[in-house]
Amino acid sequence: MASLNKIKIKGFGNIGEVNLNLQQITALLAPNNYGKSNVLEALLFGLNFIQQTPQLRQKMMEFEPYISVNKHIAGNPFVFEIEGSIDENTDFQYGYSFEWRRNRNIHAASVSGVINGEFLRLKPKTGGKPKFSTVVNRADSSVAKYTPSQTGRCDKALAIDGYDLVLNKLSNFDDLFYHQHIQSIRKICIIDADYLSDPRTFFAFRMVRDEKRKYLEGGPIATYLFSLKKEDPDTFSLLISAVTLLIPTIESIEPVVVSSNNLQVDEDAPFELSNQYDIVVKEKHNNQQTSFLYLSTGSMKLLYLLTTIVRASREGVQLLLVEELENSIHPSLLHSLLSVLKDFLGDTKLLFTSHSPNLVKYMSASQLYVGLPSDKGIADFRTIKPSKVKSVLQIAGAGDMALGEYLFKLMLEAESDTDIIDHFFISQKEA
Repeated sequence: MASLNKIKIKGFGNIGEVNLNLQQITALLAPNNYGKSNVLEALLFGLNFIQQTPQLRQKMMEFEPYISVNKHIAGNPFVFEIEGSIDENTDFQYGYSFEWRRNRNIHAASVSGVINGEFLRLKPKTGGKPKFSTVVNRADSSVAKYTPSQTGRCDKALAIDGYDLVLNKLSNFDDLFYHQHIQSIRKICIIDADYLSDPRTFFAFRMVRDEKRKYLEGGPIATYLFSLKKEDPDTFSLLISAVTLLIPTIESIEPVVVSSNNLQVDEDAPFELSNQYDIVVKEKHNNQQTSFLYLSTGSMKLLYLLTTIVRASREGVQLLLVEELENSIHPSLLHSLLSVLKDFLGDTKLLFTSHSPNLVKYMSASQLYVGLPSDKGIADFRTIKPSKVKSVLQIAGAGDMALGEYLFKLMLEAESDTDIIDHFFISQKEA
C-alpha cells in the first residue's frame, strides 16, 4: 500500500503555501477563521482533481469559492504535490499545477483554467546512493515528456489536453515499467471524517424514497460494526474497549439485528432486502439496554470517529482528515484519546484541526503546525525548528504558560513579528 509522507499546497483560498511533513498524527493549530478548514479542503480538492474526468477538472478549475481573492496571492496557480512510498522498494514524488479560470466583465476576454505543470519522480530504496529520477515532466499545457523504458530518458513527447493529466493518460500504457507505480498513486485515498455533521445521520434509521418504493435504511455505523464483529472479532473487541475507556458510564455496546429479512427470494431475483441493524448500549445506571441513538451527541461522535479510523486502517486509506478533534471529549481524557488513536491508525495517518491548547501537551513539536499571524491575511502554518523547541519551552515557562498557551498567545497577536517567527519556526523554503 502506498503511503503519504509530505504534501504541498499553494494557491487555494487564503493559502499562499503550506508544506506538511505528515506524522502518524499531525495537528493544525489556529484560531477560528484562520484557514485550518481551507487546508483540509485543499487536500481533498487536490486528490479529487487527479481522480476526475477531464470535463469535471475543467469545472473544478472554475470553482469560485476556492479561487483566492486575497490581493497578495490572487492570480497564483493552484499547486498540489505529494511525496511518499509506493512499497518497501520505491519512493515517489508527484505533483501538478493549474491556472484558475479568470472571468471578469471587462474588456479582457475570459481565460479558461488549464493544467500547466506536472511531474513524477521515482527513487529506489536500495542500492548505491539512490536518488529521484524524473519519469514524467510537463511544463506546458499541451505537451509533456515521459520515460518510455528503464534504459531510456525522460524525453519521449506526449500530446496532452489542457484538462487532462499525464498520470492518467499513462495509466493506459500497460507496458511502462512504472505502470504499477502510477496505478498505486492514482489509488491514494484521503477522506474527511465529516466530524462536524449531525452524528444522528450515522446512527438513526431513516425513510428513503425513490421513484417506485420507500424503505427503511439502517444507520451505517451499526451495519459496519455488525460486519466487523463477525469478520474481525479481535478488532471489534478492542474498539468497544476503547469506547468504554473513554466513556466510563458505558458498560457494553452491541450491534444487533432489529429487522431480519426472512422473506422467500427466488434464485433469479435481482436483489433481496437487507437486514437492518442498530447499536444497543448498557449504561451503568440503567436497568436495560437502550439504543445508542439516545446517548449524547459527543458519545455518538466519539464512536463514529473511532469506527471511521478502524475502517480507514483496515481498508488502506492513506490519510484521514478530522475537524476539531477535541469537540467530542472532556479535556482530561484527551491524552487517552490520542493513545487510542495511535493504536488504531496502523499505516493510516491522521491530520486534524484544533484550537485547543490542551492537546499540545500530549504531542511533540514535529506534530504541530501552528497558524502564525500574518499582516497579509494569508494562512501560514509552520512547525517549530527542532533546535529551537527548548528555547520556546523556556520562553513559555518564563511567562508562567504551558507550551499550548504560549503558542495560542503568539497566534492571536494583532501583528506579525517576523523576527520571532523566522527565528523559531521553519520557513516554507526550509520545509
